Amino acid sequence: MNMINAIRKMAGKARIFAGLFLICIVLPSLASAFVDHLPEVGQVNDNNDVPIHVSTVAHFSENQVKEALIRRAKAVQDLWANFGNDDKNDVAKEDAAPVTPTPVDSTPTTTPVDPTPTPVDPTPNPGPVNPVPADPTPNPVPANNVPAGYPGATQGPPVAMGYGGAPITQNPSDQQTVPEQAGAAQNHPTPEEIKEQRKHAGLQVGFYDNTCPNAEKIIKDGMNRAFGNDSSMAAPIGRLLFHDCFVNGCDASILLDKTPSGARVEKLAPTNGATIRGFELIDEIKAELEAECPGIVSCSDLLVYLSRDAFVVSGVPHYDVPGGRRDGMESLEANVIGNLPLPDNTVDKMIDLFKKKGLTEEDLVVLIGAHSIGVAHCFSFRYRVDDPVKATMVDPRLAGVVKFACTTPMSTLAFDTTTQYKMDSIYYKQLSGKRALLESDALLNEDPRTKDFIQKFGDDENGWFIKFGKAMNKLTSIQVLTGDQGQIRKQCRFVN
Repeated sequence: MNMINAIRKMAGKARIFAGLFLICIVLPSLASAFVDHLPEVGQVNDNNDVPIHVSTVAHFSENQVKEALIRRAKAVQDLWANFGNDDKNDVAKEDAAPVTPTPVDSTPTTTPVDPTPTPVDPTPNPGPVNPVPADPTPNPVPANNVPAGYPGATQGPPVAMGYGGAPITQNPSDQQTVPEQAGAAQNHPTPEEIKEQRKHAGLQVGFYDNTCPNAEKIIKDGMNRAFGNDSSMAAPIGRLLFHDCFVNGCDASILLDKTPSGARVEKLAPTNGATIRGFELIDEIKAELEAECPGIVSCSDLLVYLSRDAFVVSGVPHYDVPGGRRDGMESLEANVIGNLPLPDNTVDKMIDLFKKKGLTEEDLVVLIGAHSIGVAHCFSFRYRVDDPVKATMVDPRLAGVVKFACTTPMSTLAFDTTTQYKMDSIYYKQLSGKRALLESDALLNEDPRTKDFIQKFGDDENGWFIKFGKAMNKLTSIQVLTGDQGQIRKQCRFVN
């Protein structure tokens, strides 16, 4: 019995010894023999604990690893060098700068491209009563991307090239002889004549209360939708209004794509061209108005109300706007010349231009406050930091930003980088601190006739708001058509 127990104990010890031998000796040997033939495995990156899948485990010598790392580092360095060179030539995406112009295709099948992006509206608009045709006259951009009349512009005839490089469909007037007379040669009404005209203009607040009660609400809702989709849409509408009213009065002539005379229209002028937009929004709202009350609300009143709502949605308190304007039937590019202020104008030039429209030095400074929102194209101010004399009027920090951001003439910078989409008095404080982009704005802070107004409005925002509403109503009553003058357009781009 004792012998049997002893044998059992020895057998148990033998099994234990065999198991230890298998675990410690045999299995490790087998694992080392097959490690190079294991299938795909998941490894862990010590840096971020993200699994890395490796299909084959390869063995390299230390020298081979070093050579591979050196080759990889050189490839990365070359990649970044090429990326940097390409980036210098890239056009700023925000500005959608034009490409190098190419010859115009004169064949009648050429389709123009409208470059102005239309904000996506989550609220469907009713379909237009009369569908609006595509814009046949895209805005021209000269060969060096600087519109004529601006500093650095190339002298000579405008290049027939649309904004963004799209070819322009030939204007009917190109086959005619259209006299090019400077707008400055026009007979401007005197301030006294303008005041007299305003007394009998026939404009009144609530003009559409009986004929189209929802008109102002439809326009306001359209602006609110557009601003909700794209906060940058407010400033272009105000710019459109200013450029319309300063050329032969507030008659919506800037909205016309063509006229019966076939002459080149205002929107094609170099001082307009690629720097104006917002036409599609006006088309949409006009279609809604025509669906609500056909043939009642003029395009000129639509633009005036829409501009008020653009400033209000940007922070200006609501102010009443009189209506009753009618639409002009003519639009001439030649009339724009000399009637719009340029970014390098002197204070004397600007005061003289505003006085011809019945506006005072104070009105000039008040309306300049609209630059509290929006952007300026680099071709209108970059020259200031490149000129040693003019650069002394620019804050060095702003000069550094300009040099960094202005990679192309059509790149843009915000007038007021602090509150770019909000109408407030901060812009006047920036003028006082040599932080104005435009030379014409900066000069207002140097002239004794206008400097005090800048200081005043910078310290009194509410006072400026009140003045702004009044100045806008003065601006929008310049040489208006009323009564049976002009017409009420069915579509703002074309006369009836």
